[in-house]
Amino acid sequence: MRTKLGNFLRNIRLKANISLRKMATDLGISPAFLSAVENGKKKMPDSWFSLIPDTYNLSDNENDEFKDTAYESFETVELNLAKASEANKKFAIRFARRFDEIDEKTCEQLLELLENKFKEDSPHE
Repeated sequence: MRTKLGNFLRNIRLKANISLRKMATDLGISPAFLSAVENGKKKMPDSWFSLIPDTYNLSDNENDEFKDTAYESFETVELNLAKASEANKKFAIRFARRFDEIDEKTCEQLLELLENKFKEDSPHE
């Protein structure tokens, strides 16, 4: 069953008018591996976070959508806290510990807060 990420990748192919085989070649993988990623049987390689947008000239909005769908396909998310400030470490750890307790309304509020914060900081707008 195709995932959201799989649908996104398929839409890139349709927009670029290329086959699954050609996209696999572009990404340096086998068509079977690409198919497995699209169907949720394999995890997308981290290198694709830069490779897909660069290879297919994604707009900022398309890149955001790509990252969102890619992260949604992961069962776990790792954070590298090595260079994080103490405040960021504290926030990440507390958030992770309470993640399962966050209700939908609070999630929406936090998402809105993050989206507004990064819109303000974005040099593109």
